[in-house]
Amino acid sequence: MKISLSQLETLREVAERGSFSKAARALGISQPAVSQQLATLASALGLALFERDAGRPALTEAGRMVAERARTLVGETEALLREAEGYAAARSGRLDFAATRTIGTHLVPKLLAGFLRDRPEVQPRVRIANTHEVARHVLSGEVLFGLIEGTIEDPRLETRPFAHDRMRLIVPPGHPFAERSAIHAAELARERFVSREPGSGTRDHGYDALRAAGVEPPIALELPSGEGIVRAVEAGLGVAVLSELVVERAISLRRVAAVTIDDLVLEREFFVLSRRDRPLAPLAKAFITSLLGDREGERGDERSKGSRSTVMKQRRRRSGR
Repeated sequence: MKISLSQLETLREVAERGSFSKAARALGISQPAVSQQLATLASALGLALFERDAGRPALTEAGRMVAERARTLVGETEALLREAEGYAAARSGRLDFAATRTIGTHLVPKLLAGFLRDRPEVQPRVRIANTHEVARHVLSGEVLFGLIEGTIEDPRLETRPFAHDRMRLIVPPGHPFAERSAIHAAELARERFVSREPGSGTRDHGYDALRAAGVEPPIALELPSGEGIVRAVEAGLGVAVLSELVVERAISLRRVAAVTIDDLVLEREFFVLSRRDRPLAPLAKAFITSLLGDREGERGDERSKGSRSTVMKQRRRRSGR
């Protein structure tokens, strides 16, 4: 015969209150119902849980052991219910996701700070990898979503833009380009580049743009982090194309100089990456919604403006203007 949680809860109340009648009142049931539940529990366990002491029921040694376990089990069950309620409401639980190094280092702390302000019980864990590795983590199910700075062509994955980024060409102090307001892309053909590793969204986007302009950037050094690349450029080991998020501090401190490329557009989007066939947990969905909120609002404004423009055109046509 199986035992039930309600039987354990009844035993816990009787043990804490020392009376069947007080336990019944606390549980909102009748005293005969309390007696029946405890009798059924004792029968299922094959133990005598109570004995008479001066005419009142008292826990036996076995009863005290079972009551102590009942306190633990009922307490853990109540905690589970609270956690489940918080999880379903996206108020607690673990938030696991992956992010590229640029986004994870320079953007995620700010994004998490805003999201966690009203969710102190959420436990975030962020895996840092390059764009292609993030995609592999999402596809394998190790994480529910990722934040990437490149594009991934895979029909199993959905990408949604959540932020805009501008990339900058940086050169060492004293470099001939540092004294100029702008250059042409073709002038970079003779430069040595310091770069992220293959698979990095920064490398893919920046160098694809250069190749589209007819420049094959010669890579003198590969490094795994943006800050390492900035320091290499500062030391005179080459030039680099990096996110503005990575270089803005070094530029403001004049450790490196930023140079505009007149005939090259170095702008891109950051994307949320998730599997099309896998539903998001409430917490992951809430975080992604917070990321997309401003962007969705901008889209709504654009749709609203477009709608108002259409209405005005229709009115002008009807009025013969």
